[in-house]
Amino acid sequence: MKLLAAAALIAAFVPALAAPPSSVPAAGASHGTARLDDCTHAHEHADARLRRPGGHAGDRSELTPAEAATVEQRLNRILRSLGLGPADEPTGENLRAKQRISIPVHFHVLHDGAKGNLSDAMVQSQVKTLNDSYGGRNGGADTQVSFSLSDVTRTDNAAWFNDPERNEATYKPKLRKGDKATLNLYSANIGGDLLGWSTFPWKYTSEPTMDGVTIHYGSMPDGHITNYNKGFSATHEVGHWLGLYHTFQNGCLGEGDRVADTPAERDPTNGCPTGKDTCPSPGADPVHNYMDYSYDTCMTSFTAGQGARMHKVWAAYRR
Repeated sequence: MKLLAAAALIAAFVPALAAPPSSVPAAGASHGTARLDDCTHAHEHADARLRRPGGHAGDRSELTPAEAATVEQRLNRILRSLGLGPADEPTGENLRAKQRISIPVHFHVLHDGAKGNLSDAMVQSQVKTLNDSYGGRNGGADTQVSFSLSDVTRTDNAAWFNDPERNEATYKPKLRKGDKATLNLYSANIGGDLLGWSTFPWKYTSEPTMDGVTIHYGSMPDGHITNYNKGFSATHEVGHWLGLYHTFQNGCLGEGDRVADTPAERDPTNGCPTGKDTCPSPGADPVHNYMDYSYDTCMTSFTAGQGARMHKVWAAYRR
C-alpha cells in the first residue's frame, strides 16, 4: 500500500537490493523489474513510512533481516521476563480472552489557514475508522484494540503543514501529549510520495517526544486522494505504531513479518489485483491486509496472529 523512504530503524543506511519481477504484475504497476527497496535515502529518525499512489511497489521502510532479528531478540527477552511466549510464536490464544487495549488519541490538526483545517466531524470519522479496522468490523479479526478521542488541537502554521517531514522535530515536541500508551496522530499536507509515517514502539524510550503517527490529511475518510481516501493510511501506520511489520517484510525468505497467519509475500501490492501470489509457500498474497500496500478499497482486515502480536508488543513496550 504505502510508504516512502526507508528510515534508518537501527542501521543508519540500508543498501538497495533488487528483487525479481513479480509473477503477477500488480494492477497499475510497471511490467519492469520490481525492487523491494528502490529508495536508499536514510532518514535521521527511525520510523515506518508509507508509499503514496502511483509509482512502483517498493521504497521499503521494513527492517533488513539482520535488523529485524535484533529487534525480535530484544523483544523476546522482554517477553520472557514477563512470562510471555515469543512474539512470533504460533498461538491459539483467543483474542476475546485478552484484556482489551484502549488507547487515548490526541489528534493534532496542522493547517495553513483554511487549507487542512479539518472539522471535528472529520477527525471523529478517522477515529471511527480506526475502531472499525481494529475491531474487525470491515472483515478479519477483532484485535481487541480500541481508540478514544481525547482532544483535538489545531495549529495554523504553513511551514509545519506543508513540510511536516522537515519540521517534525519541531512540532512533535511542542504538541505531543500523554505517555507511551497514548497515540498522538498528526494530519498535514505531506508531499512527495508519502501518505504518512509512524514510529515503532521500541523507539519510544530513546525518542519519546517523536513517538506518534503523521498522515496526509487527504487520506482521511472522504479525502481527496483517489484510491487512498477511506482512512486506512492511518490504520496501516498505527499498525506500525503497535509493532506490526509490512506483510512483505523479508519477502519470501526467513521469518517474514513474524506473524504465522499472514502468507509470505515477495512484492508489495499496488492497486487491487486478483490472484496475486508471489511466494512458493502456501497461501496467496494478503492483498486485503491493512499492512500491505493495496488501494484502500481492497483493504479489509487484520489477522488473529497480528492481533496477538499487537498485544505482546504492547505488553513489552507500551503497557
